[in-house]
Amino acid sequence: MEKIQIIEDDELIAELERDYLEANGYETDLAFDGITGEQKAKTEKV
Repeated sequence: MEKIQIIEDDELIAELERDYLEANGYETDLAFDGITGEQKAKTEKV
């Protein structure tokens, strides 16, 4: 399964994107700011 990282500061939008992607067979990872997103991208396979 493909894993997609969503970096979005608006929680509602991030949750909508996550719900859409997961409904279409993707695993998701959320980050609500660029610094956290960058750190996760360096330590996790996304």
